Amino acid sequence: MKDKVALLMEETGCDRAEAELALELCSYDLQSAVQAVPRLFQNILVLKGRLRARHESLYGLWLAILNLKDRSLLRARAVVSYNPAVYTCDFDAHWFDFEGRLYACRLWAGTLQDLSQEAERLLAGFFDSSEAAPFFSEKPKLGAAEFARLQNALAPRLGEAEVQARAELLDMGQFQEVLPAPGARKTEPRRAHRPPPGGASAPLVLRIALEPAPEGVPAGELKAGDLVYTTITDGRDVAQYLAKLISTRVGEGSAPLPAPVEAIERGRKGECHLRVRFSAGLCGDVTLPPDVRIKVTRRGARSPWWKRIFGG
Repeated sequence: MKDKVALLMEETGCDRAEAELALELCSYDLQSAVQAVPRLFQNILVLKGRLRARHESLYGLWLAILNLKDRSLLRARAVVSYNPAVYTCDFDAHWFDFEGRLYACRLWAGTLQDLSQEAERLLAGFFDSSEAAPFFSEKPKLGAAEFARLQNALAPRLGEAEVQARAELLDMGQFQEVLPAPGARKTEPRRAHRPPPGGASAPLVLRIALEPAPEGVPAGELKAGDLVYTTITDGRDVAQYLAKLISTRVGEGSAPLPAPVEAIERGRKGECHLRVRFSAGLCGDVTLPPDVRIKVTRRGARSPWWKRIFGG
């Protein structure tokens, strides 16, 4: 019995009490208990929210996903816009669809990318602070007082923003079946992402490919700011959703999407690790040999101001 409890704890990352309960419910069949653990305990709290700052004519959506068991923030996302249509998102939508709507709103006219990123930083900072303790309690407190604290946390950038939210409790199985961790090992529990202290929460990073060109620029000579032509190859559901959302459709496929190179790192064997930026919270990563030639558009140097005015 003790061996089974230890094995189940190692396999699923659950604690001893959860392992003992799972084994008891599954008649001490270890394999069945492994499958049952993610479904037994509702430890995931999803907060779907809207915000509105009437005096600033700002509208927004936000999403926070909390792990109540280890009191960690799994995700904090936000979009802020001058477009009031952003505010009309349906609270009854599935959280994954709600997040998809949030990403779509980031691409609309009127969206404030810098302010959206700042709102994400403030959200992440709030849920990592002691102010958010009521949200992580065994029975989360989600009353007006708790959301007033969140509203105060956003006030430095959004002023007197009215904050609304809808909460949803999930078990880990419900959360993972929609958006499983790619390549996650079953022997290790999923670790919650924590943003770096004082920094923004990590962007969503997609796997991409770049369009080759025989007369193009070698990957080893690319520079930050170069415009490359990308194809999203990431197989995750959210990646496929975003690929359809932001790519230009051409017949049954999609045209390569232009994106600026944000950062380049050289590997030990000379390979080039590139990151491109699609939007405020959306990036793409690819690794290439340095001699592969890539289709690139480079911005020409601007002529002197006097030449632009007087010519010559």
